Amino acid sequence: MHSGILCADIGTSSLKAAVIAPDGTVLHFVRKLFPQPVRAVDWVSAFFSAWRTLTVDCAVQAICISGNGPSLIAVPQHAGGISTIQHKRGSICGSHTDAANPSVPAADTIDALIAAAERDTLFLWNEPLPSNCAIPASTSLFLPRIAAFHATHPQVFDNAAYIFSGPEYLAYLLTGSAATVLPDPRYEAAYWNTQELAHFAETALHRETETLAARLPPFTAAGSILGNCCGIPVIAGVPDFIAALIGTATLVSGAACDRAGSSEGINICIPQPRRSAGALLLPSIIPDLWNISSVIPSSGAAFSVFLMSHGFPGNDYRAAMERIAAEPFIMSGAYPNTFAGQGKAFVERLAFRIRRGCDMLEQASGCQPVYTLSGGQAHNPCWCQMKADMTGRTFALPHFADAELLGDAALALFGLGMSKDLPAAVGQLLRIERYYEPDTAALTRYTEKYAAVETVAHQ
Repeated sequence: MHSGILCADIGTSSLKAAVIAPDGTVLHFVRKLFPQPVRAVDWVSAFFSAWRTLTVDCAVQAICISGNGPSLIAVPQHAGGISTIQHKRGSICGSHTDAANPSVPAADTIDALIAAAERDTLFLWNEPLPSNCAIPASTSLFLPRIAAFHATHPQVFDNAAYIFSGPEYLAYLLTGSAATVLPDPRYEAAYWNTQELAHFAETALHRETETLAARLPPFTAAGSILGNCCGIPVIAGVPDFIAALIGTATLVSGAACDRAGSSEGINICIPQPRRSAGALLLPSIIPDLWNISSVIPSSGAAFSVFLMSHGFPGNDYRAAMERIAAEPFIMSGAYPNTFAGQGKAFVERLAFRIRRGCDMLEQASGCQPVYTLSGGQAHNPCWCQMKADMTGRTFALPHFADAELLGDAALALFGLGMSKDLPAAVGQLLRIERYYEPDTAALTRYTEKYAAVETVAHQ
């Protein structure tokens, strides 16, 4: 029987999961769509459904979960303490497994955890703020969302035993261990410290600091073992964008990636913190390194809306891109008012935004890297080639483009002591399948058009 790491990533619309062998072979992969609007229990149901599906013929060495970062889940307390089932979350698994599939917990255990999750409240990272919610300025990515959660669900907040982000929440269900996973000590500023907690408690929550602090689990290092579920170690996972940086090997100075799904993030790993207007600077998970990024909040999501508005199914990207790519290039003037014409205009605008981001990051970093692709857009060869032609960059396509899951596997290998460090772990897992180089003639045309567009924009 094969064995590997059970990796899962909580996305905006779905949960992706895979069992990945220590050599990077993807034994099985599955995607579970969430009903909309999504609830915390939907995450739990999707995770256990994926676990059952993936492990019919393979064993699980460890579990690691990543997910969209500042989404928050409140776990309630009852009658002066956490309810009986919540006391037992994770611990009830013990060695009690399914008779037909020993790699998963028994059905009654899963049913109990799903039932408990029905009471948990989810507040997504992209949910709008209530109109009466004044959020103080902060370097934290989490405290503003916590303040918004409090404003949206004040009673839920008051009755919460813990407030988790996504990966920590599922890990808590599996192990009973309450933890906030810190990718690196330098990330405290992006999470919280004592001073920030006090400020937010007083100005945004109008509560004592202890009231807020008691609901936030203590920091735990990424890659550590949080506990066991059915004898399987559960590894402390990270926010999805950090998992993607790990899974694309953007862990050494000069390495870069393009994480393109519903939104898009272009990232370069740099040796010193260098700031640039319009760029986001955060510590790398690797000590003494940093990550500078340019984010396009809606790229794939906007394109999906465009496709559906023209009668294409939301997932029929390949056929759509083939029609768009066949549309003749126009240097000046408007493209035809057809699907292909307007599609060509759309992808040009998007590609030029990507090019602008690459220009900015490369100027700030002094690097001219190859960008390793990840995310849903990486599965579309036509779009990858068009992106290379329109941006003038080289893109590397891994054998498995769901980098978050490779990042989870690398964290697990490191946490289990099966690799000396994270770069070595991802080196075991990641293989580049092909490179997309700009076509010389196409690049010349698009470079000229891009220069003209930028000139107009700066006038």
